[in-house]
Amino acid sequence: MSTWPKEHNLDKAVKFILFLISPTIAFLYSLRTIKTKSSYVVFFLAALFFGMAFTVESGKTDDVGIDGASYREKFDRYIHYGEYLYYERLNEYLSFDKGDKDFYFDTVAFFTSKVTHNYHVMFLIFAMVFAYFALKSFRFLTTETKFVTSYACFLLAFLFMNNQIFNINGLRFWTAAWIGVYSIFQIFRKDNRKYFLLALCTPFIHGAFWLFLLVLIIAYFNQKKHNTWVILFYISFGLSFISVELMRISIDYLPNFLQNMALAYTNEEYIEELGSKSNAYFYVSQFFSYALKIYINVMVLLFIKNANQITANPKTAKLFSFLLVWMSFVNFVAPIPSLGGRFLSLALPIIAYIWLVNFKGVKYKKYLQIMPFVFAFKIYLLYSLYSEVLDFKFYISSPFYLIYKYLIVA
Repeated sequence: MSTWPKEHNLDKAVKFILFLISPTIAFLYSLRTIKTKSSYVVFFLAALFFGMAFTVESGKTDDVGIDGASYREKFDRYIHYGEYLYYERLNEYLSFDKGDKDFYFDTVAFFTSKVTHNYHVMFLIFAMVFAYFALKSFRFLTTETKFVTSYACFLLAFLFMNNQIFNINGLRFWTAAWIGVYSIFQIFRKDNRKYFLLALCTPFIHGAFWLFLLVLIIAYFNQKKHNTWVILFYISFGLSFISVELMRISIDYLPNFLQNMALAYTNEEYIEELGSKSNAYFYVSQFFSYALKIYINVMVLLFIKNANQITANPKTAKLFSFLLVWMSFVNFVAPIPSLGGRFLSLALPIIAYIWLVNFKGVKYKKYLQIMPFVFAFKIYLLYSLYSEVLDFKFYISSPFYLIYKYLIVA
């Protein structure tokens, strides 16, 4: 990857001073020089402070419905039950019998509980891993010469970083997603096959990524079959409406631990429960969910329309071949709750990168500009979620106060 752009010492000094005042203020200031090494340092440290300050009650209730509360409750169990609970869970994970899909959380929670009873430390560690792979992936976008400080580039940066640091709340899938994205760029952009080994780590973090590995391998060995996958991409639109039934038919052919996971995602009661809210909020969220799905798929259709241009560029040819395979898979599983929508997130960084390299400043400018409207509900939701786990003082507090509050006093 290319070297960092040259920086002025004054700009680095300003970032340092602002960070001592507030990591959030330094983060916002650093957006103006988003490509520089000092900005990346600020972004990484700001993510760590978010993880450290991430605050939830222990255990989900009617008032506390976010996943982070469950992770804190499980951490509390490790404090009390320690080795017994850890080795019991490890045995279940290795046996593949009881549907334990992964072991990343348990490992971090157990070893953290041996050092401290402060759950903020655990989320700090989660934020560290999450931010590291997110920013390593993000560099593929910002090191491109076409990436400049402009409205269009910030829209593409937002699309690329759609999997935001708040998602340490959901932890396992979203951390695996960034590791998966980084592996994709290394394999299909840099032709570095050794990153298949990194991709192999993702099922340890979230069991659904056995499916990711399968699609990754299929895509790697089908890089020149564009026409076939274009056809399958179109077909996947139609199949997406009946794919829940097809998935149920296919479950018997899966290994036991994947069967348990698939049954959980396709269970009729589970699907009905997710769709049981008959209020305006639910219908608005569904409307924007479909709008987002259509918007992203149209971007892929524009890529197909300009396939000759994209495949002629060595930077995007192999990424485009992967994207066709991945989006065909994503459309197939799209109706399955907690699976299709989340797997779509892995496509967004690839789409943002291909768009930047081939279309930025050339075509489809107006289509890119409507992105904020498509993501309007998600932006509102993010605002609500960040407000739920942080108080306002976080945004204006110095790092020294935050360390004192969340690591020393807590």
